[in-house]
Amino acid sequence: MPRTSPNALLSLLETALPSLVPAQVSDHLLDSEDQAALMALWCVRVLTDARCYRAMLNVERYREMPLSRMLILIGFQRQQIDQLTEIDDLQLVDGLRLVEKPARQWLEGLESAQPTWIGVLGDNLRAMAKLLDLNAIEVQLLGFYTLINSEKSLESFFELLGDVNGRQYIQILARILNCDTQEAHQAISKQGRLHRSGLMRMDKHNGGEVSRRLELLDGFAELMISERQQPMALLSRYFGSCANAELSLSDYPHLAEVSDTLVGYLTSQKGQPGVNVLVYGEPGTGKTQWVKAVVSALNRTLYEVNHEDIDGDELVGSKRVSVYKLAQAALATQQDACVLFDEVEDVFPNDAFAWLLPARAQNMNKAGVNKLLETNPVPTFWITNSIKQIDKAYLRRFDMVVEINSPPALVRKTILQNLLKGLPVREAWINKLAKQQSLVPAVIERAVKVAKCVHPADAEPLLLERKIEKLINATLQAQGKSELLINSSCNSLSYSLDYLNTDLDLNRLVAGIQTRQQGRLCLYGLPGTGKTAFGHYIAEQLDKPLIIKRASDLLSPYVGEAEQNIAAAFKEAKKEGAVLQIDEADSFLQSREKAHRSWEVTQVNEMLTQMEAFEGVFIASTNLIKDLDAAAMRRFDVKLEFKPLKADQAWCLFEQLLAEHPLDSHARCALKAQLAQLQILTPGDFAAVKRKLSLGYQDLEPGLVFEALEEECRFKPGYQKSVGIGFLTELKQRHSA
Repeated sequence: MPRTSPNALLSLLETALPSLVPAQVSDHLLDSEDQAALMALWCVRVLTDARCYRAMLNVERYREMPLSRMLILIGFQRQQIDQLTEIDDLQLVDGLRLVEKPARQWLEGLESAQPTWIGVLGDNLRAMAKLLDLNAIEVQLLGFYTLINSEKSLESFFELLGDVNGRQYIQILARILNCDTQEAHQAISKQGRLHRSGLMRMDKHNGGEVSRRLELLDGFAELMISERQQPMALLSRYFGSCANAELSLSDYPHLAEVSDTLVGYLTSQKGQPGVNVLVYGEPGTGKTQWVKAVVSALNRTLYEVNHEDIDGDELVGSKRVSVYKLAQAALATQQDACVLFDEVEDVFPNDAFAWLLPARAQNMNKAGVNKLLETNPVPTFWITNSIKQIDKAYLRRFDMVVEINSPPALVRKTILQNLLKGLPVREAWINKLAKQQSLVPAVIERAVKVAKCVHPADAEPLLLERKIEKLINATLQAQGKSELLINSSCNSLSYSLDYLNTDLDLNRLVAGIQTRQQGRLCLYGLPGTGKTAFGHYIAEQLDKPLIIKRASDLLSPYVGEAEQNIAAAFKEAKKEGAVLQIDEADSFLQSREKAHRSWEVTQVNEMLTQMEAFEGVFIASTNLIKDLDAAAMRRFDVKLEFKPLKADQAWCLFEQLLAEHPLDSHARCALKAQLAQLQILTPGDFAAVKRKLSLGYQDLEPGLVFEALEEECRFKPGYQKSVGIGFLTELKQRHSA
């Protein structure tokens, strides 16, 4: 059958259109849950507006909107339109010219019918209006964009208006919603409830089309038309109440003071706006659990801002801020509510690096963020792993800033004892593990959980301990941290102050430190004389952890960072209640008179400042005492030289090495005389020899031990070769025989 010509189609449509206009709005149209009557009313209002009509005639966007679909959308009778089988062959612009006149007649019927929101969407809109205190215009606007996002034909119709400027957009919106331009402007403004609630925001990235000018919160339109629920249940896709706290504030004894302060402050500020607490610290330290414990102590309910949208896609930057705003608006009237906003790094990116982020992930301007922190009706806990990227202008607006890092050794020990309950591990091993500053609760918990699953309760203790250490080290390595340093004592010499050669009574010195719980010591002398080991001994006698920092831990190629690292070391020691020992102290306390660069001076100044302020036990050890700054030397309470072993001390250690090889009197006298010639022996030499011979490739016998000790001395200043080697040869031959 030949197709009808375009001109014949136009004539046919022009004749048919008057009969296609319904005499009145049908009940079916009014009762349609897809809001057909309202959509028809909006479209006809636009068609009968002279400015909109002209815009539609001028814009060249007709390929996605068949004429039949447009006629059905605006409420014309579907059955008759479906019979005009070739109507879509007409250009839409020609159809628009014919529709304009009958549309005016149809508008009167639609307006007099006063279509309203019905069905699931209607119920949800009314519930949301009550929760967020929306006015009638805001409800209409929210419903309009909900349908724009869910009805493709409605979106296509308003695309026919093309790009519009801000003034034109307000005028068109006022026409659609049947309000004046001032009301329309207020509804979409940043001061309006919809914007402040985070449900809707002006989208600057989608051009000037009416259908794209405002952006709804991701997934909101789908929720509004698909489920009839209580508003808080509906919004649980964006935020929801947290699970009950697993710990109490008593599990955070190291945070007792700040916990008490915060609980008291939040109690006094109940109902006041702008209450914000920033909590930061490395991952796994229990920040979220502590916040839950604080809220539990207040007997309030904690709601958390979700990290993902309803499709499981990650929310970033401004989208998470929108969800946060929605939580604030929805919970504003609940006096017992608090909000948890976790992982806020992308909400506060540093301005210097913001250009690296996608446009939609970038933060708001400073004024917007400041307002966010000053007007929130619900107290909020903001959690981040680091505050380095947060502008100082934001930091000062938080009521409290709380740092939570790895807990002190005593708390770590309690955590370990609780987690390891029922497992056959040694108490001594738990004590050593608790002293590892790099351990955080989450890493301990995961490692113990795995170990419990793969090892029976009667497993060999050493095997179980090594397995837990390996699990922990694998996580620490992945995080870029140092692995655990839990030394086995099987190849170590027994420690005793009797093997240290100093001019002071070390027992009295340690007793004095125990009484005062303070002290600044400078330990100097040859390597291996026991300086670091003495630091360990002091820490054990004080029952405190020992934090050892070396030059490699503190120095940095970047100006100013070494000073920050020095300050951080003292801060860590204060938090841990630890003894702080800095090895190679000459790297930081060298004479400023010999400095060639300004940063060499500032490093010394920082070290001196921190030493003065530190109220615990500080130990500086060095092999180069002559290079230390004079001002630093005055600040030490004790300057203690560790000398090489005396002859009788060296012999005692020699006998300890050969405890299982008794010597006759002749051999003892000869070896003692030989050993006395090695006048630069240190305890470290004996420890090195024991480790070397424990490898098993040589027997532990007197002659070999002496040769190994002499070899350790050979590379030291002041070494003199011993005499009487023939006796050693005799000893070795006797041993081999």
